[in-house]
Amino acid sequence: MLSIALKVLAVAAGFASAGCWLYAGKTVSNEEEISRRKRKALASGDPVDLGGVVIVDGDTQYDLIATLRHQSVWNRAGAALAAVAIALQAIDLVMTI
Repeated sequence: MLSIALKVLAVAAGFASAGCWLYAGKTVSNEEEISRRKRKALASGDPVDLGGVVIVDGDTQYDLIATLRHQSVWNRAGAALAAVAIALQAIDLVMTI
């Protein structure tokens, strides 16, 4: 029974990991992130320095640095879930020996 539970949890963690990595590949930070950083800088009295590259796609602007930061969060989650899946599979394997 425990072996089945470990396998089910490993599969769930693997699918969740894949979902995180798929989302990381599709996500971008748009002008909302740029506006948020500008408001934060103005509120603190700091000069407005986006410190990154803004990509213009038609009427939409994307903040490259914020996009990379956002993607790294989802990549980190995907890697952690993949590690959990592997650990659960290893535990299941050791228990069958």
